[in-house]
Amino acid sequence: MKTRLGIFVFALLLLPLAGLFISGAEWGALPFNDPSAQGDAAIVNPPAILLTTLLSFGYLLLVNHIIRLLSGNSPLDLQRKYFLWMAGAGAALVWLLTYLNAFVASWTTQTGNPLMQFLLYTPLFALLVPAVLCTRALLGSFPGLLKRLARGKPVPSPDAEKLALILAVLTVFGLLGGTAWPVQLFWLLWAAPLLLLVALQLLWHESTVFSGLRSGDWGRVLCSALAGVIVGNFFTMSYHANGGLLAINLPNPLFDQLGYAAFGLLCLQLGDVVAEHWRGKQRTELFKKKKFPIPVVSRKN
Repeated sequence: MKTRLGIFVFALLLLPLAGLFISGAEWGALPFNDPSAQGDAAIVNPPAILLTTLLSFGYLLLVNHIIRLLSGNSPLDLQRKYFLWMAGAGAALVWLLTYLNAFVASWTTQTGNPLMQFLLYTPLFALLVPAVLCTRALLGSFPGLLKRLARGKPVPSPDAEKLALILAVLTVFGLLGGTAWPVQLFWLLWAAPLLLLVALQLLWHESTVFSGLRSGDWGRVLCSALAGVIVGNFFTMSYHANGGLLAINLPNPLFDQLGYAAFGLLCLQLGDVVAEHWRGKQRTELFKKKKFPIPVVSRKN
């Protein structure tokens, strides 16, 4: 798990820089270094960020409560350690995506005090992945939905090693070419994190978010993509409603939704990788039994 996540992080950090070097461009010429070109949206709005964080936390608690009403289970209570891990991993993931955005400027990047931005945005970023996972769990808790989606059309796939090689090549090309030609290949750059994580899973002979498609099970893919769309739109609209400005610089609004869907799939794949930390452990290790509150004293007659 740690090796794959390490490769994932270093690839996202280093390959775009290599693409920038190959293209002959300079770091200072990137769009995020020119706040005047991005307008008012480049100004940090602390109240909007804090209010959006509070709304997002409320959304997470609400979804968790609805799941409890529908299924009797509370993901945040039963898997508390897992969701804490996912909050940390999710914050790191969104910061990596923000770093990638510096090369293509698909949305406005705020400039200013980096320490203040880190303190403001990290709690918000930490809520994104848990919100996607809980929303996916909510969709899966509707009666009969997953059973219907499990009877879909099977999708044939090549050998795991061949597929991993193809995805790895696309990832490298996306991270290098997306930086060198951001206008033409921005879409491949944003697909690269998901492709890379799936390729690493295949190389380690682990299941991926798309593994069920081979047998016609579309439940994980569709629910995760829809969860990403729901959460992405909720966070964006909340930020706008609280007075924040966010300009998305994509050629078509459809790309926004495709990006949210890809993010949902990426969250689930990341969640599968992190969940391997608990693989093979006894249930009592994951969910420790509570002690009986009343002491029992036995006496000999």
